[in-house]
Amino acid sequence: MNLTISEIKNLAEFAGMTVDLEGIDADEMESEISVVLCPKDGLLDDDGKTKIKYTGHIAYFSEYPEEGCHPLGEEYV
Repeated sequence: MNLTISEIKNLAEFAGMTVDLEGIDADEMESEISVVLCPKDGLLDDDGKTKIKYTGHIAYFSEYPEEGCHPLGEEYV
């Protein structure tokens, strides 16, 4: 699933959260975030050595997947 920052803001507000957009310009609001299932084998840590496994999903900037991802779930072994 791909969502813009603007759509994520709308979703957060739908969930009852308050979103602070200070310092975010209109172009940044159109940046897309991709949300996918975490690979079953997990992810490599920042050193590229240790596998870390997460339940749920991961998110990353659609245009820059090489910049890394953010887990959306709990870590497990």
